[in-house]
Amino acid sequence: MILKIVRARRSPIHEKDLLQLILDAAKSYEESGGDQLPADVSAEMFIVDNCKSIYFAGHENTGLTASWCLMLLAAYPEWQARARAEVLDVCGTELPNDSMLRQMKVLTMIIHETLRLYPPVAFVVREALQDISFKRIEIPKGTNIEIPIPILHQQSELWGPDTHKFNPERFAKGIAKACKVPSAYIPFGIGSRTCVGQNFAMIELKVIVSMILSRFTFSLSPGYQHSPVFRLVLEPEHGIYLYLQRI
Repeated sequence: MILKIVRARRSPIHEKDLLQLILDAAKSYEESGGDQLPADVSAEMFIVDNCKSIYFAGHENTGLTASWCLMLLAAYPEWQARARAEVLDVCGTELPNDSMLRQMKVLTMIIHETLRLYPPVAFVVREALQDISFKRIEIPKGTNIEIPIPILHQQSELWGPDTHKFNPERFAKGIAKACKVPSAYIPFGIGSRTCVGQNFAMIELKVIVSMILSRFTFSLSPGYQHSPVFRLVLEPEHGIYLYLQRI
């Protein structure tokens, strides 16, 4: 499907959107003899892999997090009311701008707690580049090490006895004070491999949720079946169904 769209883009003139920038980069790699790409990666594979990454990381993850966030706000009307009051106080009848988004402390707490309970990426995988001795565990070079993020985010010794409960208040003083080990909160990864779109994703989520809150009240449909399932990303197996009522 991606290559079909790409081949339709072969006309000489196109706007410089993100897809065109990827195509131009692939073309420059081809013209250089392909020496800028690994031997087993073709220009077409380069294009497809980049498009997949942008879709899953830049679209799917944000969409799923917004869905889980709305589900939680529907299930906890007291938090929905607090978030709505904040949005209306900060924005009034205006569309949220950068300054307004920075003032939304309650909504930020809610989004962080949503990402804690339902991180879109379920695993972080790293390969050992050399033999490692870690906590009396011998890890041979070439071993893939998987960190299950949802399990890490719900360890009671790190997050307290209410670890399985929706409690945005735990982020009232920021991520650093939310649990005993701040690096245990990794919905966007950690270290040198932290997601480059982290700040943009938070802006997107605040805009999406705040605009819905300012226009609607919502509750869970009686037909909603709660069943998170891992399918490359963490998604609701049966979808999320809400009743919305315009304010």
